[in-house]
Amino acid sequence: METIKLIINADDLGSGPGRDRGIFRCVEQGIVTSASLLANGPSFVEAAREARRQELPLGVHLNLSEGRALTGIIAGLTDASGNFPGKPGLRRILTRGGLDLAGVRRELAAQIDRVWQAGLVPDHFDTHQHFMLFPTVSGLLIELARQERIAAVRLPLPAEAPQDDPPPPLGDELALYRRLAPALVELVAGSGLFAPQGLWGMPCLDRMNCAALAELLDRIPAGIWELMIHPGFVDGDQTFSGLEREEEMRALIDVDIRRRIVERNVRLTTFGSCSCAS
Repeated sequence: METIKLIINADDLGSGPGRDRGIFRCVEQGIVTSASLLANGPSFVEAAREARRQELPLGVHLNLSEGRALTGIIAGLTDASGNFPGKPGLRRILTRGGLDLAGVRRELAAQIDRVWQAGLVPDHFDTHQHFMLFPTVSGLLIELARQERIAAVRLPLPAEAPQDDPPPPLGDELALYRRLAPALVELVAGSGLFAPQGLWGMPCLDRMNCAALAELLDRIPAGIWELMIHPGFVDGDQTFSGLEREEEMRALIDVDIRRRIVERNVRLTTFGSCSCAS
């Protein structure tokens, strides 16, 4: 039987105590194998402490759109208080150019270094809202990975077929990713970094439940893949929170889902394990 290796990575660790508690629950009781930590997140310190206690494999969830920069004002990106511009604002900036790339590099290096300084060893990085897909910064990120001793990266290439994409606005997002991804695939392939073959779960954003997860697991072919998920308890009115996160959490700790993984002979793994073997 051909092997299916699957990294199940929870994004946005450090974004709030509810999200963090839900992610750690899915690691302890469910099928989550890895997480991505927001270095500028409001609950970074507590999340890093618990991740260290659990020896949780994790990466850095690099962020240029939400919250405040660790390094202060970045010309062409932040406001006068160092606040990031939000998702639509970042997309406009990355498309039109005029960005202080040296300042961006300092900020991203600071985010990675904060994770190292917390006593954690990041085994990969990925980018919040997939900004790595934009050519303005993709090469910079590859160089930064080498500099910061990170051996693996997420490849934000939707693994599902285009006909599975939902209607707008998410469908428009996925169409954008599919247009931008081929250039990044080529760049990563020539970089020496490890990356899974593609990213499952993107069309299920905010609607990942037991039924959707079971169907997805039945469709994954042989190879090394990543499944991106966003579990958690509700954190008030925070950007990263919502009832859909709790539904996703319930799916990830469901007994029938565990059984399905065993039946399909899916080997759960991490970025670090895969990059060491490649």
